[in-house]
Amino acid sequence: MNFLQTLVSAIKGMFPSILYWLILPLIPFMIAEQLRPVGTAPRWRDYVLNILISLSTAFLSLPLGIAAGLWSSRLRHMLPWKPISFSFHNIGSVPVIGHGLELLAMIFVPLFIHDCWFYWSHRIEHKVHFLWEFHKIHHSDEQINTTTRARDHFLQESWRAFFSVFTLGMFVDLRLSEAGKAALYSTMFLVGLSMFYHSAIRVQLPWLDRLLVTPQVHRLHHAIKPEHHNRNFADVLPIFDIVFGTYQKPGREEFPSTGRSGFPGASLPAGSATRSAPRDWSLAAASEGRRRECSDCRFSAMNLINPTRRMKLIETLYLHACERPSREGDCQFQCLVSR
Repeated sequence: MNFLQTLVSAIKGMFPSILYWLILPLIPFMIAEQLRPVGTAPRWRDYVLNILISLSTAFLSLPLGIAAGLWSSRLRHMLPWKPISFSFHNIGSVPVIGHGLELLAMIFVPLFIHDCWFYWSHRIEHKVHFLWEFHKIHHSDEQINTTTRARDHFLQESWRAFFSVFTLGMFVDLRLSEAGKAALYSTMFLVGLSMFYHSAIRVQLPWLDRLLVTPQVHRLHHAIKPEHHNRNFADVLPIFDIVFGTYQKPGREEFPSTGRSGFPGASLPAGSATRSAPRDWSLAAASEGRRRECSDCRFSAMNLINPTRRMKLIETLYLHACERPSREGDCQFQCLVSR
């Protein structure tokens, strides 16, 4: 299939995937966050805003993601070697424990490969100012919750697609075309784990912190305090942070505040207690911003590409949908989209 045919086919297949992979799995984590939250429980508008951002990202990132796959496929045909693929059928033939080992291998071998490239792409996003401009949308969530998992800019997703296929993808078959159900099992595990460790559930799992990313471990990565910056980059396995010196174990009852947009790549000046103050992205803070007319909400290409403007545009539209003017003809909304 050519690019357009692949794009159309992907768009048609997205609707059930969004329901099965993005919406329905969130429900049990949302309930747990309301029953046992870290601090104040997330509001429903926090959930909806993040879901709107993730939906827009899913569609806007499709063309570049498909392009990365097609270009890398052509490039691999020109390589003097064949990318390594995996098959787990032989493991299943081991007596008694074979099927269990096969299932574990089908989950964790793909996840190990995933973290091999994800750790470095994520770490680079914190070091390169241009990439941080897109990644900071994910970090700007003050009320981190299970829906923060997919709160990403579409150009960040495109960058990660290119990074994976043009680095590790040159040597390893990232699609696991010979591995049967491995891709499905590992993806299901990754989605569930990511929703769990982004959640605002007050839970402590010190015995698991060095084996898998947990809510406490990842919360440190999102924390405002400078001592937590550039820590715990891994998506699944903290072993990558441990080996490369970026792991930080959470203390007992350590659930720091989250939400920052200041660039973490620069070194902290001597004697400075904090980096630049985090931008307040809460809806309450938005109402205190500069007042503008509703007609200034523009669907321009710049508002979609610029991460800050796109974030504000989505938040403003959501405010329009959720609130009503105090009296007819008097618009109380704050239009946060820059001209």
